[in-house]
Amino acid sequence: MEKLSVYQMLLNRRKNNRLCFPLLDPVNFFDVAKTEKKLSEVDKSLVDAFLVGGSTMIAQEDLDRTIDCIKKKTGLPVIIFPNNVNAVSKKADAILYMMLMNSDITYYIIDAQVLASSLIERYKLETIPTAYIVTNSDSAVSHIGHVRPIPSIPELISLYVLAAKHFGFKAVYLEGGSGTSTPISEETISLSRKLFNGLLLVGGGITNAERAVKIARAGADGIVIGNLLEKEKGENEFNKICKEVKKVP
Repeated sequence: MEKLSVYQMLLNRRKNNRLCFPLLDPVNFFDVAKTEKKLSEVDKSLVDAFLVGGSTMIAQEDLDRTIDCIKKKTGLPVIIFPNNVNAVSKKADAILYMMLMNSDITYYIIDAQVLASSLIERYKLETIPTAYIVTNSDSAVSHIGHVRPIPSIPELISLYVLAAKHFGFKAVYLEGGSGTSTPISEETISLSRKLFNGLLLVGGGITNAERAVKIARAGADGIVIGNLLEKEKGENEFNKICKEVKKVP
Protein backbone atom coordinates (compact mmCIF):
# COMPACT_ATOMS: atom_id res chain seq x y z
CA MET A 1 0.00 0.00 0.00
CA GLU A 2 1.31 3.42 -0.96
CA LYS A 3 2.26 5.59 1.99
CA LEU A 4 -0.05 8.55 2.58
CA SER A 5 1.42 11.99 2.13
CA VAL A 6 1.59 14.17 5.23
CA TYR A 7 -1.00 16.47 3.70
CA GLN A 8 -3.43 13.61 3.04
CA MET A 9 -2.84 12.33 6.55
CA LEU A 10 -3.82 15.72 7.94
CA LEU A 11 -6.93 15.83 5.77
CA ASN A 12 -7.92 12.39 7.04
CA ARG A 13 -7.39 13.37 10.67
CA ARG A 14 -9.36 16.55 10.15
CA LYS A 15 -12.45 14.48 9.27
CA ASN A 16 -12.67 13.49 12.94
CA ASN A 17 -11.09 16.38 14.84
CA ARG A 18 -9.62 19.82 14.58
CA LEU A 19 -5.83 19.79 14.19
CA CYS A 20 -3.23 20.92 16.73
CA PHE A 21 0.32 21.89 15.82
CA PRO A 22 3.06 22.77 18.31
CA LEU A 23 5.63 25.10 16.73
CA LEU A 24 9.18 24.69 18.03
CA ASP A 25 11.83 27.27 17.23
CA PRO A 26 15.29 25.60 17.35
CA VAL A 27 16.73 28.88 18.64
CA ASN A 28 14.66 28.49 21.82
CA PHE A 29 15.01 24.71 22.13
CA PHE A 30 18.79 24.50 22.13
CA ASP A 31 19.15 22.29 25.21
CA VAL A 32 18.39 18.71 24.15
CA ALA A 33 17.69 17.44 27.68
CA LYS A 34 15.21 20.24 28.39
CA THR A 35 13.58 19.78 24.99
CA GLU A 36 13.16 16.06 25.54
CA LYS A 37 11.66 16.68 28.97
CA LYS A 38 9.18 19.20 27.57
CA LEU A 39 8.24 16.88 24.72
CA SER A 40 7.66 14.05 27.16
CA GLU A 41 5.08 16.23 28.92
CA VAL A 42 3.21 17.10 25.73
CA ASP A 43 0.23 14.78 25.23
CA LYS A 44 1.14 13.17 21.89
CA SER A 45 -2.43 11.93 21.37
CA LEU A 46 -3.50 15.58 20.99
CA VAL A 47 -0.81 16.49 18.44
CA ASP A 48 -1.22 15.92 14.69
CA ALA A 49 2.24 17.04 13.58
CA PHE A 50 5.06 19.23 14.82
CA LEU A 51 6.08 22.41 13.05
CA VAL A 52 9.74 23.41 13.34
CA GLY A 53 11.01 26.86 12.45
CA GLY A 54 11.15 30.48 13.54
CA SER A 55 11.53 34.08 12.46
CA THR A 56 15.29 34.49 12.91
CA MET A 57 18.19 32.64 11.30
CA ILE A 58 18.55 28.97 12.24
CA ALA A 59 21.79 27.00 12.06
CA GLN A 60 21.44 23.76 10.06
CA GLU A 61 22.70 21.63 12.94
CA ASP A 62 20.16 23.19 15.31
CA LEU A 63 17.32 22.49 12.90
CA ASP A 64 18.41 18.88 12.40
CA ARG A 65 18.91 18.36 16.12
CA THR A 66 15.43 19.63 16.97
CA ILE A 67 13.83 17.42 14.33
CA ASP A 68 15.76 14.38 15.58
CA CYS A 69 14.67 15.14 19.12
CA ILE A 70 11.00 15.37 18.17
CA LYS A 71 11.07 12.15 16.18
CA LYS A 72 12.90 10.30 18.96
CA LYS A 73 10.50 11.40 21.71
CA THR A 74 7.18 11.42 19.82
CA GLY A 75 7.41 9.51 16.53
CA LEU A 76 5.11 12.14 15.00
CA PRO A 77 5.52 13.83 11.59
CA VAL A 78 7.68 16.95 11.47
CA ILE A 79 6.84 19.76 9.05
CA ILE A 80 9.31 22.57 8.45
CA PHE A 81 7.94 26.07 8.99
CA PRO A 82 10.63 27.89 6.96
CA ASN A 83 11.93 31.36 7.58
CA ASN A 84 14.59 31.34 4.88
CA VAL A 85 16.52 29.15 2.45
CA ASN A 86 18.63 27.68 5.27
CA ALA A 87 15.53 26.17 6.91
CA VAL A 88 15.49 23.01 4.82
CA SER A 89 16.32 19.61 6.30
CA LYS A 90 16.20 16.13 4.80
CA LYS A 91 15.26 14.84 8.25
CA ALA A 92 11.78 16.43 8.05
CA ASP A 93 8.69 14.74 6.61
CA ALA A 94 7.38 17.80 4.77
CA ILE A 95 7.82 21.53 4.38
CA LEU A 96 5.28 24.33 4.19
CA TYR A 97 6.21 25.74 0.80
CA MET A 98 5.11 29.23 1.77
CA MET A 99 4.49 32.51 0.07
CA LEU A 100 4.38 35.42 2.51
CA MET A 101 1.62 37.05 0.54
CA ASN A 102 1.73 40.50 2.10
CA SER A 103 5.47 41.02 2.18
CA ASP A 104 6.68 44.29 0.69
CA ILE A 105 9.64 42.60 -1.00
CA THR A 106 9.79 39.85 -3.58
CA TYR A 107 12.29 37.79 -1.58
CA TYR A 108 9.66 36.28 0.72
CA ILE A 109 7.05 36.10 -2.01
CA ILE A 110 9.08 34.09 -4.58
CA ASP A 111 12.88 34.55 -4.45
CA ALA A 112 13.55 32.43 -1.34
CA GLN A 113 11.28 29.69 -2.67
CA VAL A 114 13.17 29.59 -5.97
CA LEU A 115 16.53 29.40 -4.19
CA ALA A 116 15.33 26.57 -1.93
CA SER A 117 13.58 24.58 -4.65
CA SER A 118 16.61 22.53 -5.81
CA LEU A 119 17.45 21.51 -2.23
CA ILE A 120 13.83 20.51 -1.59
CA GLU A 121 13.93 18.43 -4.78
CA ARG A 122 17.23 16.84 -3.81
CA TYR A 123 15.93 15.87 -0.37
CA LYS A 124 12.62 14.67 -1.89
CA LEU A 125 10.76 16.68 0.73
CA GLU A 126 6.99 16.72 0.45
CA THR A 127 5.82 20.27 -0.16
CA ILE A 128 2.56 21.68 1.15
CA PRO A 129 1.93 24.87 -0.89
CA THR A 130 0.87 27.41 1.74
CA ALA A 131 -0.28 31.01 1.62
CA TYR A 132 1.12 32.77 4.68
CA ILE A 133 -0.76 35.91 5.67
CA VAL A 134 0.53 37.95 8.63
CA THR A 135 -1.81 40.73 9.67
CA ASN A 136 0.03 42.71 12.35
CA SER A 137 3.30 44.60 12.56
CA ASP A 138 4.16 43.98 16.23
CA SER A 139 6.05 40.72 15.78
CA ALA A 140 9.43 39.35 14.72
CA VAL A 141 8.05 37.78 11.54
CA SER A 142 6.60 41.14 10.49
CA HIS A 143 9.97 42.83 10.87
CA ILE A 144 12.06 40.09 9.26
CA GLY A 145 9.54 39.43 6.49
CA HIS A 146 8.98 43.11 5.64
CA VAL A 147 5.26 42.57 6.19
CA ARG A 148 2.83 45.15 4.94
CA PRO A 149 0.31 45.18 7.82
CA ILE A 150 -3.31 44.55 6.90
CA PRO A 151 -6.01 46.55 8.72
CA SER A 152 -8.32 44.41 10.87
CA ILE A 153 -11.00 44.41 8.19
CA PRO A 154 -12.20 40.85 7.51
CA GLU A 155 -13.24 41.65 3.94
CA LEU A 156 -9.78 42.98 3.13
CA ILE A 157 -7.89 40.08 4.68
CA SER A 158 -10.24 37.65 2.93
CA LEU A 159 -9.14 38.99 -0.46
CA TYR A 160 -5.69 37.51 0.21
CA VAL A 161 -7.38 34.22 1.10
CA LEU A 162 -9.38 34.35 -2.11
CA ALA A 163 -6.18 34.97 -4.07
CA ALA A 164 -4.64 31.93 -2.34
CA LYS A 165 -7.60 29.86 -3.52
CA HIS A 166 -7.10 30.96 -7.11
CA PHE A 167 -3.35 30.29 -6.91
CA GLY A 168 -4.24 26.73 -5.94
CA PHE A 169 -2.60 26.67 -2.51
CA LYS A 170 -3.36 23.61 -0.38
CA ALA A 171 -3.24 25.54 2.89
CA VAL A 172 -3.71 29.05 4.22
CA TYR A 173 -1.97 30.10 7.41
CA LEU A 174 -3.48 33.21 9.00
CA GLU A 175 -1.26 34.68 11.68
CA GLY A 176 -1.39 37.74 13.83
CA GLY A 177 2.32 37.23 14.47
CA SER A 178 4.16 35.30 17.16
CA GLY A 179 3.26 36.61 20.60
CA THR A 180 0.95 39.25 19.15
CA SER A 181 -1.55 41.08 21.33
CA THR A 182 -3.99 41.26 18.41
CA PRO A 183 -4.94 37.73 17.26
CA ILE A 184 -6.86 37.00 14.06
CA SER A 185 -10.54 37.88 14.58
CA GLU A 186 -13.30 35.29 14.48
CA GLU A 187 -15.01 37.28 11.73
CA THR A 188 -11.91 37.03 9.55
CA ILE A 189 -11.62 33.29 10.16
CA SER A 190 -15.30 32.71 9.42
CA LEU A 191 -15.18 34.63 6.16
CA SER A 192 -11.92 32.94 5.13
CA ARG A 193 -13.49 29.54 5.78
CA LYS A 194 -16.32 30.34 3.36
CA LEU A 195 -13.83 31.26 0.64
CA PHE A 196 -11.18 28.55 0.99
CA ASN A 197 -11.61 24.77 0.86
CA GLY A 198 -8.08 23.69 1.78
CA LEU A 199 -6.56 23.52 5.26
CA LEU A 200 -7.14 26.76 7.15
CA LEU A 201 -4.57 27.19 9.93
CA VAL A 202 -4.53 29.99 12.49
CA GLY A 203 -1.74 31.02 14.85
CA GLY A 204 -0.39 33.90 16.88
CA GLY A 205 -1.53 34.95 20.34
CA ILE A 206 -3.25 31.66 21.25
CA THR A 207 -2.56 31.34 24.97
CA ASN A 208 -5.73 29.85 26.44
CA ALA A 209 -8.41 27.29 25.66
CA GLU A 210 -11.22 29.84 25.44
CA ARG A 211 -9.50 31.72 22.64
CA ALA A 212 -8.52 28.52 20.82
CA VAL A 213 -12.06 27.13 20.92
CA LYS A 214 -13.44 30.37 19.46
CA ILE A 215 -10.93 30.11 16.62
CA ALA A 216 -11.92 26.51 15.92
CA ARG A 217 -15.63 27.27 16.04
CA ALA A 218 -15.11 30.18 13.65
CA GLY A 219 -13.87 27.70 11.05
CA ALA A 220 -10.15 27.04 11.53
CA ASP A 221 -9.11 23.48 10.68
CA GLY A 222 -6.08 23.71 12.92
CA ILE A 223 -4.35 25.90 15.47
CA VAL A 224 -0.63 26.60 15.77
CA ILE A 225 0.89 27.26 19.19
CA GLY A 226 4.50 28.34 19.61
CA ASN A 227 5.38 30.88 22.31
CA LEU A 228 3.33 29.14 25.00
CA LEU A 229 5.53 26.05 24.81
CA GLU A 230 8.62 28.12 25.49
CA LYS A 231 7.29 29.12 28.91
CA GLU A 232 7.80 27.21 32.15
CA LYS A 233 5.11 24.52 32.36
CA GLY A 234 3.62 25.87 29.13
CA GLU A 235 3.07 22.32 27.94
CA ASN A 236 0.36 21.92 30.60
CA GLU A 237 -1.68 24.77 29.15
CA PHE A 238 -0.93 23.48 25.66
CA ASN A 239 -2.45 20.09 26.53
CA LYS A 240 -5.49 21.79 28.02
CA ILE A 241 -5.97 23.95 24.92
CA CYS A 242 -5.68 21.05 22.49
CA LYS A 243 -8.02 18.86 24.54
CA GLU A 244 -10.75 21.51 24.29
CA VAL A 245 -10.09 22.20 20.60
CA LYS A 246 -10.46 18.50 19.80
CA LYS A 247 -13.99 18.63 21.22
CA VAL A 248 -15.13 21.22 18.68
CA PRO A 249 -17.21 19.42 16.00
